[in-house]
Amino acid sequence: MIVLEGLQKKFGKQHILQDVSHTFQTGSKTVILGSNGSGKSTLIKILSGALEATEGAPTYSFEGNNIAAKSAGLHVGIAAPYVALNPMFSLKESLEFHTKFCPFPEGFKQAQWIEKAGLAQHNHKRLSTFSSGMLQRVRLLMAIANERPLLLLDEPLSNLDTEGVQFYSELIRSFALSKTIIVGSNYQKDEYSYCTDELLLEKHY
Repeated sequence: MIVLEGLQKKFGKQHILQDVSHTFQTGSKTVILGSNGSGKSTLIKILSGALEATEGAPTYSFEGNNIAAKSAGLHVGIAAPYVALNPMFSLKESLEFHTKFCPFPEGFKQAQWIEKAGLAQHNHKRLSTFSSGMLQRVRLLMAIANERPLLLLDEPLSNLDTEGVQFYSELIRSFALSKTIIVGSNYQKDEYSYCTDELLLEKHY
């Protein structure tokens, strides 16, 4: 469970998030909606532990244990267009490095999922040669296919074609339905069709 009580985020004098209060229940599926500039990505970065709130830091409880906001990243899978991948690594090297810190689930068939992602023939190519859509499929695979209890997705269908959307849906069905999922979206329903809760953000500047 994640609780927000009066969360605020400022950059200088600019107030990006103001008095955000919401409870994300364990196992809930929530979409964060709002216009461009309403702070969706900022809130997701705060929830991931990558960015600190100015006031009202989130409180976390995983499996009955309270977790400090600065340690939240150890319990999170996150996919977003701004999540950096090492361009000098091949796909194979990237997945090997990733699994040292965030293992795939027991019984995970890596070759099969790389095939489903349409990346089998690119396994030994550097990520610097990948298109934006290919990179997003890699991010989604890493973020979703694990046993971490919290999944954060910021515009997960960015740069994806129809096959990429299907790949995303299959990942969610296969690995994520027991997780707490929070999706930031610009009202693209395919990104959050499985969500049952909604948090609407308003622009404050």
